[in-house]
Amino acid sequence: MDYVEAASELGQAIAQSNEFISWKDAEGMVMTDRKAQTLLREYRNLQSDLVKGSQEDLSKEDLLRIRETLAAKQRELNEYPITKAYLEGKKGFESMMATVNDVIQHYLDNGSCTGSCDTCGGCQ
Repeated sequence: MDYVEAASELGQAIAQSNEFISWKDAEGMVMTDRKAQTLLREYRNLQSDLVKGSQEDLSKEDLLRIRETLAAKQRELNEYPITKAYLEGKKGFESMMATVNDVIQHYLDNGSCTGSCDTCGGCQ
């Protein structure tokens, strides 16, 4: 099997994974929910304000106020079921992709695999 064929099979497996499907389902819910979109937009804007404030030498008090507002918005995101499902789905997918990348890197570093993760810490 050549690398293009292997990549195609990997892409198909990822697209059929529970992690990818859960994340995409949650993303679809966010796209149709005005409150979820607003919460995410406000969170991104606060993140941007914090970065700009740090670069523009905002006062410590102003930066603290932005951090506190950002933390409160994060709590809102985690409490609202639609954004919570989206963030959890995204985290699960990113974790799965990190594992995939670790396995690939293991082989690029001349590793070998017995097929049992119990006998090897290289992929984990």
